[in-house]
Amino acid sequence: MAPVAKPTKSTKPVAGKCKPGRPATQAPKPAPKAPKAAKPTTAAAPTPRRVSAGAAPAPKLSVGELRLLVEKLDRNEATLRAKNREAGRAAKMAAARIAELEQQVAGLEAKAAKQPAPAKPGPKPASAPAIRSKRRSRGVDPGDAVPPGVAVVESTSLDAEAEATREKLEHLGGG
Repeated sequence: MAPVAKPTKSTKPVAGKCKPGRPATQAPKPAPKAPKAAKPTTAAAPTPRRVSAGAAPAPKLSVGELRLLVEKLDRNEATLRAKNREAGRAAKMAAARIAELEQQVAGLEAKAAKQPAPAKPGPKPASAPAIRSKRRSRGVDPGDAVPPGVAVVESTSLDAEAEATREKLEHLGGG
């Protein structure tokens, strides 16, 4: 069973004293103007309280309805607590991962600091125009890269049909 809450005095929330991200329930009052010349009065008149038009009295709920509302709020609270726990775990895991990555970065920076900087080429003369070099073929046959154990050392003799086809192609090609 849900714990029974004691009724407490309810006061109106002060404008500007709400939690961050919550809208103020009442519009902030304008700053008072400069005081006028004081007039002696015999009695101070009490200022009447203004009730906003949108503030209607809360409807009276039965005990059963209130219990249902309390149970619903308890379920919502349990859900929010579970989500909060999960968010806390995720935040801890993220913090641990950040620390791990920072250690890796520090190690890599230390390693990079130990290595000498690569020598930078000197400035090129401005008078000489930039010449693009074209890639030249070295005259190397792609078959040269085949290892000797894999390459065919002797060609096999062609059979009669293959020999006739080769002759026809040579005759047609003119070579």
